[in-house]
Amino acid sequence: MATLQSIRKHGAALVIVIGIALFAFIAGDAAKVLQPGQNSQNVGQINGKKIEAQYFQQLVEEYTQAINFIRGANSLTEAESAQVKDEVWNTLVTNTLIGEEAAKLGLTVTTAELQALINEGTDPMLAQSAFRNEAGQFDGDILMKFLAEYANMDPEVMPAEYVEYYNQLYSYWKFIESNLVSSLLIQKYEALVVGAQFSNPVAAEYSFNARNNHAEVAYAVVPYNSVADSLVKVSSSDIKKIYDAKKELYKQPAETRAIRYIDVTVTPSQADRDELLKEVGEYAEQLATAEDFGALVRLANSTVAYSEVPVTSAALPEDVVANLSSVKGDAVYGPYYNQADDTYNAFRILAKAQYPDSVQFRQIQVADADAARAKTLADSIYTAIKAVKKNANFAEIAEKYGQSADPQWIATSNFEGAAVNGDNATYLNTLFGMKKGELKQLDIAGGHLIIEVLDTKNPVEKYTAAVIKRPAYFSNETYTAAYNQLSAFVASNQTLEKFEANAEEAGFRLYPVAELSNAAHTIGGVQGTREALRWAFNAEKGEVSHIFEAGANDHLMVVAVADIHKAGYRPVAQFADMFRIQAVNDKKADKILAKAKKVGTMEEALALEGVKADTLRRVTFGSAAYVGKVPASEPIISGAAAGLEEGEFSAPIKGNGGVYFLQVVKKGNGVAQFNAASEQQTLEAAAARNINGGAILNELYRKGEVKDNRYLFF
Repeated sequence: MATLQSIRKHGAALVIVIGIALFAFIAGDAAKVLQPGQNSQNVGQINGKKIEAQYFQQLVEEYTQAINFIRGANSLTEAESAQVKDEVWNTLVTNTLIGEEAAKLGLTVTTAELQALINEGTDPMLAQSAFRNEAGQFDGDILMKFLAEYANMDPEVMPAEYVEYYNQLYSYWKFIESNLVSSLLIQKYEALVVGAQFSNPVAAEYSFNARNNHAEVAYAVVPYNSVADSLVKVSSSDIKKIYDAKKELYKQPAETRAIRYIDVTVTPSQADRDELLKEVGEYAEQLATAEDFGALVRLANSTVAYSEVPVTSAALPEDVVANLSSVKGDAVYGPYYNQADDTYNAFRILAKAQYPDSVQFRQIQVADADAARAKTLADSIYTAIKAVKKNANFAEIAEKYGQSADPQWIATSNFEGAAVNGDNATYLNTLFGMKKGELKQLDIAGGHLIIEVLDTKNPVEKYTAAVIKRPAYFSNETYTAAYNQLSAFVASNQTLEKFEANAEEAGFRLYPVAELSNAAHTIGGVQGTREALRWAFNAEKGEVSHIFEAGANDHLMVVAVADIHKAGYRPVAQFADMFRIQAVNDKKADKILAKAKKVGTMEEALALEGVKADTLRRVTFGSAAYVGKVPASEPIISGAAAGLEEGEFSAPIKGNGGVYFLQVVKKGNGVAQFNAASEQQTLEAAAARNINGGAILNELYRKGEVKDNRYLFF
């Protein structure tokens, strides 16, 4: 039990117990349940291995449970759920690709290596786990004690809530352990590949000289823009030639779509706002005379829960806090509109008093199927402790009943913002109302508690407040009007051409997406657009969709497919404009070079039409020269200068921004001294950066022909 108490006290998954109930860590519903009949279908393929949807779903649920456990939560937002699915998929791809490569090489992770990692305790997965000590650091002893206790656990003797917690904590640890093994294997494989990058003395000296030696270079350049565009003609074959030379750069592993879409955000009309203000006003009148404030706040659908436990101003909405000074006594304030969060509000401060912000306490709980026997036992324990007020007495009695007497701190922030009522409210109000050193017996429906407050901290002002906060919303009539308007437009614009041509005139803004991937979770960042995404990847080019209802039921979306980019090499037409510029410059370069055939000196170069000249003071072969007169970055100048002697004049050189003529004024060496060993290490480190884990995975991904079809299921 001591280990469990330590984990509960210091772990990241700590949950404060309100009353005598232990809140179980329950996995949320972040992962969407598979549709009937899809269990045997595949979400993708990795190295020819098909990934079944049911298996992927299981991995998502395991990861979700781990996240919820460590956060002490029971659900994820839609955005968090989407992120989980991406992380699970990326992890699955990485583990599969590298796992198969490691198997070919005979790479494994031994038990000793895993234990060494645990002993070191610095891995982020361990550092953020629940097995942490008072200093907040991972503690292997706490982990090992827990594993020993779990192995010897007797579910028949331990309370059910403890058994459930132990089982979930063990599952959480096995999740971490599995990921640690995968991480170690990946590190081994990457280290093997990266470690194969070696340098040699010749390459080391070459690299040093390229960085250390420099030259002052005079240049003359005839910029390409000095030649009129009308003087050159570019054909489709010219563009194709450039494309073919760079074709591998334009290969995509998966299909994408170009779409146009309309996204209508439905907003409240003025009539809707007037009606809501009237409704909040009616609730404000009821606040003045209500007896059950919790029921009234729930009836009003307020976004601020009513708590029977006083809270600090930090738990109240900012607009309520801003208006506290305007409230007299317990009078109702409102109704009023708050522009900051677009809400209509009213509130009443029922009570205000000073309470501690934090309380340190210990307690003994007494529960029995026989209520009378439980009451008698609780009375006797309370009487015994009160009669002999000694620390050892409380601890001994707690231990006698299998409970911990370790002091616990509970802070207001642990429960603020929740709708605390009933026995939980009674418990917290009792606890925060007690004085330091005070002992009380509390009898509630779930059993009996003997509570001793050991210390209190930071007295603060707390409020019992009933708050009606209603966000502005649109009526069914407003929604229907927006839907009908968009529906009429879609009905009369069923082709891409009409859709694009008439959207603006009809009052709709058209949004473009040039590269929509099926790995996306939304269109345009609007939640709930998965159906629209699925439609887009099943539609033909030029199709216009029906209306999709999305967002928080406040978005209407229509999608049109503008183009389909199949997996493989992108068509040359897609890059024609970009390559046309290069083709034009190539033609201009040919014209300039034709005129410069007989140029043999700098003086002759300076006589050319449109020429510009200057001097570059420090040109090294280790980096590209920048020519401000063009302007352009010119690696070719660095290479040419390295090969010229002092006073030597170059032949014309075709660069990025023009045709250059160079003459080296002088050469020099830097002050650095060559160190072969150090230079080799530098080159090897640079190679390791270039061939890092990401580069390795990208290459494996390309060869593994990874297919991602998750959009069909999730």
